[in-house]
Amino acid sequence: MNRRLVRPLVAGAAALAVASGGWLAYDSLRAGETHSVHSSYAFDVSDETKVAGFADYVVVGTVDRIADVQERDGTPYTVFDVTVDQTLKGQPVKTLLVVQLGGTLGKDTWQVDGEPLLRTGATYVLAAKTEQGLGTHQLVGGADFPVIDRAAARSGGSDPVTQWQDSVARQRWPEELPKSR
Repeated sequence: MNRRLVRPLVAGAAALAVASGGWLAYDSLRAGETHSVHSSYAFDVSDETKVAGFADYVVVGTVDRIADVQERDGTPYTVFDVTVDQTLKGQPVKTLLVVQLGGTLGKDTWQVDGEPLLRTGATYVLAAKTEQGLGTHQLVGGADFPVIDRAAARSGGSDPVTQWQDSVARQRWPEELPKSR
């Protein structure tokens, strides 16, 4: 090898090693950041009859754990294991993998404005659309569905469950979307 090239190559390798070490030190010391994710929907997700019409499942379920955090197009999606206590719409199932936009990757957290992530151990009424070929179900309209008392839901004394049963009974396809599914 030409001796004239050895010094610049060694210096370049050393500079790269110092820069990489500096970045790793910075990244390990920096505080995590919270990022706001803005979402928009193709229909009014505050209208529960439309949400019920669009969803493949409306269930009363308890979040058991975070099963995974997946990166999709640079944004995390959190996958939750949910034990289904009651199926209000859809084929009766015992569990669902529910996907929600947002979550934590590394030190950074992403959250949709006004839509907190589901909480482990909490019971919700959840509406979800099946993600074809993935074995998961995308939460429709975020987690603005009320947390409910599990015992009250089982005994039929839960207002949110009664409200969603009514929405499922009156469900309608969102007119903003084409009829074909």
